[in-house]
Amino acid sequence: MEKKKPTTTRITRAFRAAGLAGLGLLASCANFNTFSVQEDVTLGVRAYEDVRSKEPLVTSGPALEHVLRVTERLVPAALVDAPSFAEKFPWETVLIQEDSTLNAFCLPGGKMAVYTGILAVTQDEAGLAVVMAHEIAHATARHGTQAMTRQLALSGGLAMLGVVLEENELNPEYSMAIASISATLLTLSYGRDAELEADRVGLITMARAGYDPRVAVEFWQRMEAQGGGAPPEWLSTHPSHGHRIEQIRSLLPEALAIWESTQGRGGSSTESDF
Repeated sequence: MEKKKPTTTRITRAFRAAGLAGLGLLASCANFNTFSVQEDVTLGVRAYEDVRSKEPLVTSGPALEHVLRVTERLVPAALVDAPSFAEKFPWETVLIQEDSTLNAFCLPGGKMAVYTGILAVTQDEAGLAVVMAHEIAHATARHGTQAMTRQLALSGGLAMLGVVLEENELNPEYSMAIASISATLLTLSYGRDAELEADRVGLITMARAGYDPRVAVEFWQRMEAQGGGAPPEWLSTHPSHGHRIEQIRSLLPEALAIWESTQGRGGSSTESDF
């Protein structure tokens, strides 16, 4: 008997099943990661070298000492609860001279950067600890390469979803736009979850390092006061400031208990200007 060739309808049905199954799997596996821990380190180091070669770095002075002092306290505190592989990360921080940028980041593998612009908002060591502990949590939870894994999965899923939509006689450009928007919203949802997880872990880390976790509420209130056209939460990879503050307040009893225990062990919440 002659074997029949698959028809276009049968092919698109196969794409539909594979695409929807892939997207469903992606939706249920937010922590799935195709990268190894060593690849986290390799990718982070390469990106860090690029940053160091292109950005104007602060190489001395009170502001840099301020940043390094917070780093030295936070990293050991973060490693207490972090997976064991994080102990092997080549932790390092640079200060980038960019007063208009309110940001800091921690690359996969533990390489960090702080922009001078954020220092006006953090104001002191505890305020900076809010930001840096949050960024450190992204690295120990491997959020960066998890996000890269999702993007790789989605690029395949989008192609499949586009075929399915075209079968319904939609304009190809329109169908891919729908697919892109759907995938983007899915990715953004994961982004918000990762941000809130980093807020939670970071709050515990700063408390363990001897910084008063109540400062986190004050910091996010100052960030909110910066104003600007922040998009609605559902259209952003970051939760709203109000959502963050609400979660932080709910976590304060646990974090305060940890912070108070550090005060009896020589922990210090003393702030220093720069």
